[in-house]
Amino acid sequence: MPTPIAQPSRFGTTVLILLALVLAALVLPGGALAAPEEGNGTLTASPLTLPPNTVNYQSSPQSIQLSYEGEGEVSINKVTIEGEEAGEFLFNGANCASSLGNGQSCETYVASKATNLGLHHAWLTIVYNGPRPEDRFELSDRGVAPQLTVEPASIDFGLVRANRETLFETVQVKNTGEAEVTFNFVDFQMPPGENAFWTESNGSTCWGSNLAPGQSCALRVAFSPHQRIGYAAEMRVFVNNVPSAAGAATVSGEGGGATVQATENPVSFGAASAGSSGAVRTITLENTGNFGEAFFIGVVAGGDAGSFELLSEHCTMHELAPGHTCSAQVRFHPLTPGALSAHLAFFGEGEGGVMVQLEGEGLLGAASIAPGSFDFGTQAANTRSASHVFTVTNAGSAPLGFDHVSIGGAEQDQFVVSGDDCSGDLLAPAESCEVRVRFAPDSAGVKHAVLRVSGDAPAVASSLTGTGVEPPPSVSQRVAPPAAASSSKAKKHRHRHPHSGSRFVRRYDVRGGRHARR
Repeated sequence: MPTPIAQPSRFGTTVLILLALVLAALVLPGGALAAPEEGNGTLTASPLTLPPNTVNYQSSPQSIQLSYEGEGEVSINKVTIEGEEAGEFLFNGANCASSLGNGQSCETYVASKATNLGLHHAWLTIVYNGPRPEDRFELSDRGVAPQLTVEPASIDFGLVRANRETLFETVQVKNTGEAEVTFNFVDFQMPPGENAFWTESNGSTCWGSNLAPGQSCALRVAFSPHQRIGYAAEMRVFVNNVPSAAGAATVSGEGGGATVQATENPVSFGAASAGSSGAVRTITLENTGNFGEAFFIGVVAGGDAGSFELLSEHCTMHELAPGHTCSAQVRFHPLTPGALSAHLAFFGEGEGGVMVQLEGEGLLGAASIAPGSFDFGTQAANTRSASHVFTVTNAGSAPLGFDHVSIGGAEQDQFVVSGDDCSGDLLAPAESCEVRVRFAPDSAGVKHAVLRVSGDAPAVASSLTGTGVEPPPSVSQRVAPPAAASSSKAKKHRHRHPHSGSRFVRRYDVRGGRHARR
C-alpha cells in the first residue's frame, strides 16, 4: 500500500506565497516584480568602411553608430578590434556605457593607421553583459599614397649676385589626393655643400598644416647663391614624415658677380735711381663678370708705397659695367735702392676689392764733380775771368738726370754760370756733362761760393774761390775775351731730358772721337 504524500494546509501555502512576493520586492529595483527580458533583437553598425587614409598617417577618429532594434535590452560590456590586420586601426573609445533598448544607439570611434597601401580588414567586436553572444562586424580601410602638386612645378631664379643678393618665389602646394595629409617639411636634393635654396617661414603657410583633399598652402622659396656657378635642385615636399613623389618641383638659378682684374698683374716698373723719377705705367682694370662693380676709392698702399705715386685714375665713383675697362697711371720714384713693391688697391661694394701688385728696383744713383774745388786766382774788380770747366759724371749704376745748376753761398753773386750742359740731361752710367763758371768780382778781396748741380742723385758741389783786386789806373778794365769757337767740323745733336723742358747741345769732336757738351 503506497505511502500517502502529506498535503500542506491552506494556511501554510498562503504564507509561502506572501514570503516569495516580499523577497521579490526586496531584490528587484523600483519594486519590479520580474527581471527585464534579455534582448534578442539586432545590433547594427555603420559605417564600417573608413575613408581612404594616407599611408603612415593616423586619420581623425571616425564615428561608427551602433543601433539596436528588437525586444528587450542589450548592455554592451566592451568594444574591441580584432583580426590579423587589427594594427591598421585604432580604437578611440565609445559612449555605450548604458543599455540599449529598441530604437536606441550609441557611438564608438575608430581611426585608420594605414601602414601600407591597399585595403585592410579587421573585426569590430561587441561584447555584452549577459548571455547574449558577441557581435562581429567587418571593418575596412584603404591606404593611399599622398598626392600633391606644386605650382609652378619649375622655378628659374635667373642670375643673382653671389653672396650679396637673395631672391624669393612663392609656390602653391595642393593636396590632389584622396586623403588628408599633414605637411612636415621641405628639402632640396643637390650636391653636398651647395645649400643655395631654402624656404622661409615668413610668408609660408604650409608648416604643420593638415591639408584635406583639394586644400592648398603657400611656400616661400629662397635662392641665395654663394658661388658664381649654375645651381639646380629638386625640391621635395614631405607629408606624414615621408617625401611625396608627386609633390616635387625643380628649382634653378645662377650665381653671378663682377670679375674685375688687372690686364697685367704684377706690373713691373723696371729700374730707376733712388731719388729719381722712373717710368709711368698705365694700369688697366677689366670687368669680365656678369654684374657691374663700383669702387669708391683707389690708393697705393703696403710695403714701399712711398716709392709709387698714383698720378690719376678713372676707376672710382662710377660703376664698371661688364665688358668695360678703366685705367690708372702710376709713377715709380724709388726712395731707396733695392727691390721695391706695393699694391694699387681699389675698394668698393664688392668683397675683397681689387689688388694690383707694383714692382720696381731702386738703383744707387751717384754723381761726381771735378774739380771738387777751384781757385780762380786774382781778377780785377768789375771784370770777368775766363770760363772754367767743371765736369759732372754719373758714377752710379743707373741713368741719372740733372735738372738744376746753381751757385750758392754768401758771395754767390761774385761768380757766374757761363755754360750749362747738365740741366735737362740724362746721363748713362760713366757718362759726363759740363758746367762752366766765371769769376766776376765787383770789389777787392777774397771771394767764396759753391757750385751745386742737383737732380736724381744727391747734389754734387765744388768750392769756388777767387781774389778781387783793384785794377791799375793805367789799365783799362775790360771783359776777358770769350772762349774760342768750336771747330767747324763739329756736329750738333740735341737731346731732351725726359723730366725737363731744357735742351742741351752735345758736340762731338770728329777728330778726337771725344765729345763735349755746351
